[in-house]
Amino acid sequence: MNAIEDLPEIDYGAADFKAAPLPTLAGFARRTKLGRSTRGVEIFDYDLCREAIVDRRLGTGHPRLMKVLGLPEGQALDYKRNSISFHDRGETRRRLRNPLVRLMGADQSERFRRDIRHVVTQIIEATPADRPVDFIAAICDPIPSSVYCYWINARMEDAAFVSHTSHIVQQVHTRDPEHTKAIVEGFNALLEFVDDRIAFARKHPGDYLLSDLIRVTDMGELTEDELRNWVVKLAEANTDNSSHQIAIAIAELASRPDVWARLGQDTSLVPKALREVMRYHPRSLSTSRETLEDVVLDGCELPKGTAVFPNIGAAHWDPRHYPDPQVFDIDRPDKPPHLNFGGGIFSCIGRFAVTMEIEEAIALMATRYPKLQVRRAEFSHSPMFTSVEALEGVLDPG
Repeated sequence: MNAIEDLPEIDYGAADFKAAPLPTLAGFARRTKLGRSTRGVEIFDYDLCREAIVDRRLGTGHPRLMKVLGLPEGQALDYKRNSISFHDRGETRRRLRNPLVRLMGADQSERFRRDIRHVVTQIIEATPADRPVDFIAAICDPIPSSVYCYWINARMEDAAFVSHTSHIVQQVHTRDPEHTKAIVEGFNALLEFVDDRIAFARKHPGDYLLSDLIRVTDMGELTEDELRNWVVKLAEANTDNSSHQIAIAIAELASRPDVWARLGQDTSLVPKALREVMRYHPRSLSTSRETLEDVVLDGCELPKGTAVFPNIGAAHWDPRHYPDPQVFDIDRPDKPPHLNFGGGIFSCIGRFAVTMEIEEAIALMATRYPKLQVRRAEFSHSPMFTSVEALEGVLDPG
């Protein structure tokens, strides 16, 4: 039986990780299934990652994260404590998820597609096609934040606020207390905005997601606080993550002219191309868990309260499941699935809508702009995420 201190250590601040994060993670996966870092125990093996994500002995890592950040008492911390992020497996988490699963499941989310396509078309058509542009500011940020505004019946002018605030509050995952003040201010602003939108929606019911959530609340499935928390969570989790994932997809697909041409000629290939993007260069490099009891994982003793990180970036480059993982291949089989959206009761509820946003953006851009040029793409990689720091190019209809 091994102890945590016996595991090989990965240094996320080392030059090799910063220079080539995914090959570095893949190298660890070839040598060991488990490792350790300053944040906790790291899982590098695909099978162990997938099992840990749904393992009932592992709970959410958010309470520990708030302690690391030193989030002070106040409405931001109250929101985090009472949102679904703080609830482990059990009846409360299941009850909170059920209404959203019904409203945003695979089939139900298809009702959003027409309006998402409309949002995507408006934003891309408003982007100059004859000169270099900042794709993040012009396309990647506005799409998910505008879709969120559509969900809550807000003005499209509010999309910039939603995008900016989502980027700020997602800094919780940096685990850096230097960001705590900005995070608190961001959550406070977002909570105030959401309170105003709920009050407006109660006076103006209609055929949009927030109105549906209010009806669910009035039927007793959610409390008023839980309604508020879900509307905040949709902005917190969807907007920032979706923006980066759209940017990664544009960068990886448009930088390969042969792939981009295939997508423009046959948009039915877009879903499997996106699966490969999320496999090859995932937005989520890891997810956080905490042991709810003493656990033995692959022969290693993990005491109750141990921070555990299924390392998605390593799992996606596991050659036992993805032959030649360093090769970008949109014709890969769709199994095993990528792990970006988690699994089981911890799966991302908005994953179908998020995927739809990216599909519609790539399909339209590849069709309309077959000569699209990516002139600058810069990424940064933390232990948790891939972030696109810069994405510039020319749409160029050719």
